[in-house]
Amino acid sequence: MDFSSHLVSTQLLDCQGRVTHTLTLRPDGMVDVAMASVTAVVDPTRRVVIRPHGFRLPEPLLDSAALLVREAFG
Repeated sequence: MDFSSHLVSTQLLDCQGRVTHTLTLRPDGMVDVAMASVTAVVDPTRRVVIRPHGFRLPEPLLDSAALLVREAFG
């Protein structure tokens, strides 16, 4: 069963209006950060990338993941 239409998500755009990242809040509280080449799983509370191992995201993306969770849960 596909629950993706029921999950909270947002898209980040570049200055030309193109989607660069899609952030999706997972049922387990983690956030998927999908970009062109990879989807990273972020722990928004600790602001760390869980998967793929050793992958790094810029601080503003980790901030966006944490903000998505705060907005979803008020």
